[in-house]
Amino acid sequence: MPLSVSNKISGPDAGGNEKRAWGRYHIVEKGDVMKITFIRPLVAVLFIFAAAPVFAGSQDSHALPEPYLSFEKRYLAEFPALQPLMDKMIANSKAMLKDPEQDILHNRICAALAYQMALARKSPASVRKLGPATDLLHNITKDNKKAALSDPVVFGRVEALVASLKKAGKFRDSKDFFTDKSVLTHKKIAGNLALVHHLTGAVWADDALNEAGGFSDKEKQVIETAIIAHSTGYWYFRDSVDEAAGRKKAWRSVFPKPASIVDKLAHDADLISQFVPESVSPEGSKWRQLASKRWGAKDAKEEAHVVYYVFNRLYNEAKTKEGAEMALERWKVIRSELMRSMGLKDSEDPLKALGVPAFWKE
Repeated sequence: MPLSVSNKISGPDAGGNEKRAWGRYHIVEKGDVMKITFIRPLVAVLFIFAAAPVFAGSQDSHALPEPYLSFEKRYLAEFPALQPLMDKMIANSKAMLKDPEQDILHNRICAALAYQMALARKSPASVRKLGPATDLLHNITKDNKKAALSDPVVFGRVEALVASLKKAGKFRDSKDFFTDKSVLTHKKIAGNLALVHHLTGAVWADDALNEAGGFSDKEKQVIETAIIAHSTGYWYFRDSVDEAAGRKKAWRSVFPKPASIVDKLAHDADLISQFVPESVSPEGSKWRQLASKRWGAKDAKEEAHVVYYVFNRLYNEAKTKEGAEMALERWKVIRSELMRSMGLKDSEDPLKALGVPAFWKE
């Protein structure tokens, strides 16, 4: 069954209080107090969180739709150390962008999705904490022009961080990662923030985590590794690196394979967040504009064709069962709308009917 809030709610208890069952613990909300009872063999531990003080923060002035708001409130209640990261993310977005609302919304949705999937998997507290932490910081340098690998100082900081993470045992399944300096410093790659913000972002995140406090050295390593691994599923990023370098699989030096469960949850949360019908299907939407500006679509039909091609490949990139289910659920809605824009029936195959979009033809 696709994940949702409704299929996790068990309804009110005898006292009329809202009661939810989440894996191995129960949540009961009464007024502004949230009680979480963890179920363990022979013992139950009760934690009581005062909801109002925990929930107050810099995010309150920015709208967040349900079900994401409920998940956000829960992870902030369970892990107060995440509130300073929320504050840093929002302050950073406001400093980098004239209109930061969409960026703030995206990061909060990603963090909520990571927490939602962790709950669905009955993950331990470490995963429930570090998944949202990763996604709150994963885009911290996405719009920072000073955070480019073309800057020798920045490259040196990234190189040192990656070396320390490798020494700690990270990236063992990605033997080629950060091994080819000619690719990493290529002018079409090093200065392209879309292609390197996962690398520089880990360094900026290290600074943010040290300033915020509340995270051990091992936890910081997990978060930084997951930030570095969060962009790997965007196949068009991988293609862009290969094209710039002039050879296949050059991307492996830039993008590592998501390995830990925190890597995979943060990766999938970012991926799933793209599958919002309002930003994909309608004419003039974010992805329709990208189809025109980045991939050369000339009219509405070509835009739909390009977006179909991108997302048809994208939803298969999920690394977890929960991520795959959520991506597929959203893809079915998006696909149907794009098919109508292309003038095709749902039963038709756009790649057979229209071929591969011109941008990707050999």
